[in-house]
Formats: sequence, C-alpha cells, structure tokens
Amino acid sequence: MGYIPEEYLRKIIRDILLGLSELHRQDIVHLDIKPGNILKGKNGNYKLGDLGMARFLTKITEEVNIPEGDCRYLASELLSRDVLSHLPDLKKSDIFSLGITAYELITLLDLEKNGPEWRSLRNGSFDYPSEVKELYSNELLEVIRVMLSEHTDDRPNADQLLSSVFKSTEQRTIEHL
Repeated sequence: MGYIPEEYLRKIIRDILLGLSELHRQDIVHLDIKPGNILKGKNGNYKLGDLGMARFLTKITEEVNIPEGDCRYLASELLSRDVLSHLPDLKKSDIFSLGITAYELITLLDLEKNGPEWRSLRNGSFDYPSEVKELYSNELLEVIRVMLSEHTDDRPNADQLLSSVFKSTEQRTIEHL
C-alpha cells in the first residue's frame, strides 16, 4: 500500500468527524478510534464502526474504570491513574485518537504499543518524515499536530474541525465563488 492522496485522506477524516460530531452531540464518546474501526460503505463514505467501548458521558462517572481501546491510539489523559477523579474531556480524547489514526495513515507506520515514538506523539515532540512533508500540505500536517496536542484544551472539537479544515468539497467550491 502506498501513500494516500491528500484529498482522499481529507475525505476519510471528514466522514469520521461527521460521525463523531453526531455522537458527541448526543454526549456519546467512542473511545476506540483506530484504522481498523473505520469502515468504507458501499456509497464510498467512511463510517466509524465498533461501538463496543462507546459510552454516554453521563454514565462514565458511575463506572469504576473508563474503557480503554487500543493503547496505540489512546490519549495520554486516559492513561492517568486519576482519570475518574479528574475526568478529562473525553470528546477531545476521541479527537486525539483520530489524529493518531491520521498520523499512522500518512506515515504508513505501524505504531508501537509503547516506546519513544509512542511518547513523542503524546507530548507533541514528534516530527513528520521528510517524504510526508513533501506529499501533504502544511495545513493538513498542522491540523493533525493540533489534534495530537498534549492538553485537551488545545485540541479542537469535531465541529470546529468540520467548519474549518475539513469542509466538504461543495463548501470549499461555494467559498471560492
């Protein structure tokens, strides 16, 4: 498999953001976003699958533990021992997981479950490989970096991303007229 063209990658991310936006509006968090849970429909749209770890935010505080998805895609705030006493913005944790998914898709790397790369992605000290910088726009690379911000307050929500960087082709065409 080779590099994914930017427009195609933008469509994948946009479609998943549309699903996340709807889930988040209903106060549901997915908690297990990763490439294996992104499904392509017959109509060419992408959908977020495997809602087995999804939770209503109102129910999270009643649980002893927040369910954890694949550790390669988890935001660091979900790995804290004090996660229930200091409940993070779990909607922003979903954004982080989507950012890690996008990072894996553009770099073609198989992410490790721990180690230096894993830590650098969680503390914002990573850099993109040179071939990735040549293939993708600075705008896309920067928004993925922001999605991977170490602090939840620095990450945009799904609606913010949809209204700025991940507008539909139709929306971008209308704006250029």
